[in-house]
Formats: sequence, C-alpha cells, structure tokens
Amino acid sequence: MNTQLPLVVHIIDRLPADGAERLLVDVLKNRSINFRFMVLCLVEGGALVAELEENGIPVIIFDKSSKYDLRILFKLIFWLRKQKPTIVHTHLFTADTWGRLAAFIVRVPGIVNTVHSTNTWMGTVHRIIDKSLSYITDRVIACSQEVANVLVNTFNIANKRILVVANGIDFQRFETVNSTRIKEIDSLSDEIIKIVIIGRLHPAKGHLDLIKAITELKSSHSDFHVFFVGEGELQQEIIEKCNENDISDYITLMGQRSDIPSILAKVDIFVMPSHWEGLPMALLEAMAMSKPVIASRVGGIPDVISDGVNGLLINKCDYLSLKNAFQKLLPDTELRNKLGKEAKKTVLEKYSAKNVSQQYELLYQKIIESHK
Repeated sequence: MNTQLPLVVHIIDRLPADGAERLLVDVLKNRSINFRFMVLCLVEGGALVAELEENGIPVIIFDKSSKYDLRILFKLIFWLRKQKPTIVHTHLFTADTWGRLAAFIVRVPGIVNTVHSTNTWMGTVHRIIDKSLSYITDRVIACSQEVANVLVNTFNIANKRILVVANGIDFQRFETVNSTRIKEIDSLSDEIIKIVIIGRLHPAKGHLDLIKAITELKSSHSDFHVFFVGEGELQQEIIEKCNENDISDYITLMGQRSDIPSILAKVDIFVMPSHWEGLPMALLEAMAMSKPVIASRVGGIPDVISDGVNGLLINKCDYLSLKNAFQKLLPDTELRNKLGKEAKKTVLEKYSAKNVSQQYELLYQKIIESHK
C-alpha cells in the first residue's frame, strides 16, 4: 500500500448486512487506486466485515458500550491523530455525531457525511445536533433528491453544503448468483407465488401493514407465500399478529441473511411498504434481479420507480393500496415479467456503485485541492 496516498476513513456504527452498510461495502469494492481507505466501526463489527477485509480494506472496531459512553470521543481523537487521515467520511447518526466532532477537533482537512434516509424518526435534539455539525462539514451527501429536500426544509441545512449522489449497487454480486438450495423457499411448490420483504423488522419498514394486507388477501388468493428477511425489534409482535390473524401458514421469518442475491433469484415479487426511506439498496438489488416491485411513495423511491412502468407504487401506511397492488400482480405473469424487465433496465442505466465511488472520490479530490 502506498502510504503517500491520501487516507480516507469511513466511520460507521456497525456493519450488518443492511442498506447503508451494503452501500459502503459496494462503493469501496469499486474504489480507485488514488486513495487509501479504512473503515472504523464505533459500536461493533458485523456480517460485512469479512467482505471488506477480503477486498483489502482494513476494518477497525471500537466497542462503544452505550449511547452515553463519552469515552468514544477521546478514543476517536487519539486514533485519528495517530492515523492522520485526509478525509473523514461518516455514516448514520452515532458515527455522524462523534466522527465529525472528533475529526474537527483533530483538524482533519476534509469532513464528509452521507445521509442515507429522510430520518423522520429524529426529534428536535437530533436535528439541532445535525444542523450544528453541518457547519463543520465540507459536504453533506444526500442519497436522493427527497433526502436533500428534507435536509434543507426540515433540518435547515444550507443547500450549498448538500450534494445529491444517488445510491448504486455492485452488479457483479448479481451476475453469477449461487443456486444453492434454500429450504424455506425450495420446499414450496412451483405454483406458489413467492414474495419477499427485505429489511430490519422495524416500524419504518411497514411489516405490520404487510400483515394487514396478507390478512385481507388470503380470502381471495391462497397461492402465495411471503418471506420476511431481517431481524429487529418487531419480531415478537410480527409473530403474534400472524397468529392472531391466522396467517402463519402464509409467512416465513428467515432472519438475517447473507445470501440475498440467491433469495431474490428464487422469488417472484419484491415488496417494500416502507413509511420512510432514503434510496433503499434492497430495492435496487431486487430490480437488478428483474423482480417486479411494489413499493411506497417515500424518500427516493419515486425517483426510481415509475408506477406501472418498472414497478407499482403504493401510498405509505395504506394496507388496502398494498392489497390492491398484490391483486394486480399475483394473477398476471405477463405484467410481472414486464415490470421486472424494465426494473433491471432502469438500475443498469442509472444506479451503479462504480458511479457512486467515482462521485465520492471526485468530491474528496475537490476538498483536498480547496485546502491547498
């Protein structure tokens, strides 16, 4: 490794196989030779650590014991002074807060953060912190135009500090998909239409709306099964709701998975009834696999999906809208194929991790030149 090259340190909370983390891994796999890169996890590691290390990216893990563990700031300051990065690039609220503050104290030449969602969960204190830290940030990257609009209109962050860089995926992950048997899916007959929702079991993702839609749908359709991929705080409530509504036979909870491309290859429909989003990686991945998509009109999703052209859009928090979309797709193989074909075309043309990597590095270079 050429130690004369500028060092970029990405700081993030942890590295599970979730959207923001997946984006970071895909971007770094498509990096140039013009920079050195390291990833620092503040809280813990995760499923994606090995993939980064296999691709030559050092991963350092701090063990932040709680949200009130203020020692993390001093550990960061000490570590950054030792490493002397040229750019610190942060992701997600915990890393955004401590990472930017420590980088400013150490006088790292360039500070960047990526906002991966519209973050409607944030309260007044969170917004004040984000706005205050924007003054010491060279650029705030929004993953969609809708995220940029929220940053300006809700967080009151100056538009001149914001750069929109749409998310992208690493197409190589989907070119040669492992056809390993997945018993939960392969045990079902070919006549059953297989539907998947991928994401944390969290209120933002709309799992409970999906359960309501399935409850309504089963009276008119019995030839479908829904796979919930992910873990989270709603798991027990989801199990209870499935039992209450007598739909347990229609749903399988698969937990956290690392074989997402293989799962997508085996299903017929991808659904994302989210209440808020940025520009979801799982959506782009499903489209890259030519899957027909049903998704909410939130965040950057309408930038990607044209209703009836390359997917179906529904209203957020509206299980009847979701039910109606299923009723269109379940009996219509031709429509599913048409939407899936157009979905793949859209992603291939516009949403590449290589492009994201190039835009990030162009920004780093501009920041470096501005400090000369």
